[in-house]
Amino acid sequence: MRTVFIILCFVFSANAQQVDVAKQSCEDRALQIAKTLETDNFLRRSIEQGDRGKCVRQSWMNEMQKFGIKQASFLIEYSWKNGKLNFKIKSTSYLRFYYSNYDTGEIKDKNLLREIKESGLEQELQEIILARVKTSAFATYKKGQVKRDVFEANILDDEALPVLDIIF
Repeated sequence: MRTVFIILCFVFSANAQQVDVAKQSCEDRALQIAKTLETDNFLRRSIEQGDRGKCVRQSWMNEMQKFGIKQASFLIEYSWKNGKLNFKIKSTSYLRFYYSNYDTGEIKDKNLLREIKESGLEQELQEIILARVKTSAFATYKKGQVKRDVFEANILDDEALPVLDIIF
């Protein structure tokens, strides 16, 4: 019985150490990425202020990296009509840089854009972003709120990074 207890303690201890290592790796990566960004970059400022991503790797992040996409940016229109909220993706941009104020590195190559679409990545990212915004602050109507507007929502290729959405 004592042996079983010792083994269980060892297993729990090893799992806790793995979680600590993964969190530290995530933290280190966020700080390393921040150093590569312009000093006035929104993402850099956010990381320097302590913001982080959820540190949970998703398979679509690998697909984004495969295509050289660091940030997928969606221009989303929301509208309230008869108490019902609707979201519509107006445009999608795939960027090679995170939140750059100078060069977004927007992917414009028609063949690459077709590959992204045909791979199913575009559809998957659109579904993810719509699911996320449906639980956002826009999903609850507040008195005096604009009934129709647009905002930018983003998905990043790295789980260490916080996602910053932009309201126009």
